[in-house]
Amino acid sequence: MRKQILAVALLLFGITFTSSLSAQQVAVESVEKAVKADGKYAILVQNPMHLMASVMTGTEYKSKDKAVQFEIVLIGQVVKDLADNKELESTIQSAEKSGIRLVVCEFAMNKLGVKKSQYHPSIYTTPNGFTYLFGLQELGFKTITL
Repeated sequence: MRKQILAVALLLFGITFTSSLSAQQVAVESVEKAVKADGKYAILVQNPMHLMASVMTGTEYKSKDKAVQFEIVLIGQVVKDLADNKELESTIQSAEKSGIRLVVCEFAMNKLGVKKSQYHPSIYTTPNGFTYLFGLQELGFKTITL
């Protein structure tokens, strides 16, 4: 009996690990087209380069369909850079023009010594960027963190 169990186990092991697996490949174009015209997307951003890339992505989505909701939540060092770096002004204007909501974490503002008056009027603030992102997730937003 013991030999039979061992033989069956070896047979199952062999079938499991020697059969060829074929993963389904999805074309890149199909993946990119999966972005919904009425989708809700948010990105948590911590540095200026990611902010610029996120605004470019949001602008692309919004140009295809105005029904797309796109938000960028800012935490960390980018909160100070957004107030001090005048080179980011065009990025802020692009976001505003496209209908992308920029939301800055007040906790980070306080830690970095930034006041709301230092920001462009189109920028929103929230007491806690993480809590805000969790709220977006609860509202059905697809989110990523950079």
